[in-house]
Amino acid sequence: MKFFDITNESDFLKIRELAPAVAPGTPGAPLGAPPPGAAPAGSAPPPDPQMQQKMMAQQALDRQNQKKQIQDQIKSKQEELAELQKQLAAIK
Repeated sequence: MKFFDITNESDFLKIRELAPAVAPGTPGAPLGAPPPGAAPAGSAPPPDPQMQQKMMAQQALDRQNQKKQIQDQIKSKQEELAELQKQLAAIK
C-alpha cells in the first residue's frame, strides 16, 4: 500500500492551515495555549456556507476519484487474471 492510498491531500492541507505558524529555530507555544490573536473560546464565527459547500464538493470529488482508481485497479487485476488463466490452460 502506498502512502497516498491512506492519506488525502485536501485533509492534509486543511490540517496544515489550522496549525499555528512557528518560525524556524524557535520553540513552539506550550500545548493548549491559544495562538496569538486568537479569539476567546466560544466566540468563533459561524462557518461560511459557501466554504462548507466547496468542502463538501471537494470531498465528493475526492470520493469519485478514489472510486475510479479502485475500479481501474480491479480492471487491471482482472486482465492479469485472464492472462494467467490463458497461460494455465496452455500448460495443461
